[in-house]
Amino acid sequence: MLLSTPELVFIVTCIVVQGGQLQVKAENIMLYKLTRLSSTLSRTNTHQYHSNYANDGSRTNWPARSNYQTRPFWQGDLQGFYTVHNVSITSDSFGYATELRGAYIGVSSVDVDCTDDDVTWCGQWPPDTLHGVTLTFNCTHEQPVRFVRVWRNTTNYLSLSEVEVQGTPTRKNAAKYDKSLNQKLSTPVTAVNAISANDCGIKCHVTQPCLGFSYNPSGDPPCLFTTSTATTTATGWVSYYISTCSHNITCDLTDQFK
Repeated sequence: MLLSTPELVFIVTCIVVQGGQLQVKAENIMLYKLTRLSSTLSRTNTHQYHSNYANDGSRTNWPARSNYQTRPFWQGDLQGFYTVHNVSITSDSFGYATELRGAYIGVSSVDVDCTDDDVTWCGQWPPDTLHGVTLTFNCTHEQPVRFVRVWRNTTNYLSLSEVEVQGTPTRKNAAKYDKSLNQKLSTPVTAVNAISANDCGIKCHVTQPCLGFSYNPSGDPPCLFTTSTATTTATGWVSYYISTCSHNITCDLTDQFK
């Protein structure tokens, strides 16, 4: 899904850098990341079964739960590209465990709304009712992925208590970027020196995970990295961030970050 703010200028750029994977980390890389539900069930005016209940670090807290609908889904954004090794799903223990029956577990390099979805299936929840149970599904995929998804191919609810993911940060061979003028990253995680926007982009690419960067030749320092694409208005800054709808991009590195 491409951004459509008035100041947005859409460009296509690619970066190809030799290299492999970084060291495998054992922690849950889905913890506290951005999530979404196809819809959010409200039990009362004061309680909603929000999507982030499924990655709050608790297997016994309230579940994330959708409305009754066709093909309900939960999706988590890893905020970077990874080789996902396994996904652990915990069913609800409050009486909604049946709402996970037959659910599919998968990973994708693009957002669920993209027309070029490339979801890879990792496993399927059994048809039995399993209350408060954690099952682990192994994933095998060729391309680096950014999103983890749980969905049901039926008209029903979807309920899940926790999603935990283990994986390795991976350099995406090439990517399509969006460019935004006079915008600066709101929450940069790394700041470095760079002699140009192109140099900044390359350094972002080899520093994983990194979804985007801001560059200002007058900045001190001029190059900022981020795993979130949130920006704020700032004269003189230009921000580039990987589109949520881009995969199978193949081209050579050229000086396109201008």
